[in-house]
Amino acid sequence: GLWGLVNNAGVSTFGEVEFASLDNYKKVAEINLWGTVRVTKAFLPLIRRAKGRVVNITSMLGRMASPSRSCYCVSKFGVAAFSDCLRQEMYRWGVKVILIEPSNFVAA
Repeated sequence: GLWGLVNNAGVSTFGEVEFASLDNYKKVAEINLWGTVRVTKAFLPLIRRAKGRVVNITSMLGRMASPSRSCYCVSKFGVAAFSDCLRQEMYRWGVKVILIEPSNFVAA
């Protein structure tokens, strides 16, 4: 079986909403959101059998909007919502769903 799954996908783009292309939104969401959903769904039967856990890494920007980061925020808000729903659905199976929301890190 499989006891644990960690989803840590994260790509970002910068740009104000007016100038960000739909392709940018799609590209970021494809990796950050839909990648997390696809991988989780693929392994969930094994996790459920083992009464394991799913750990999703998002960002503080998954709960709080930021100018020029809408593509990223949209995708990470989605991962937060997905995790919250999954947590409620998996409770009866004894599966833990953990959401880690790190802060902003800037290289010195």
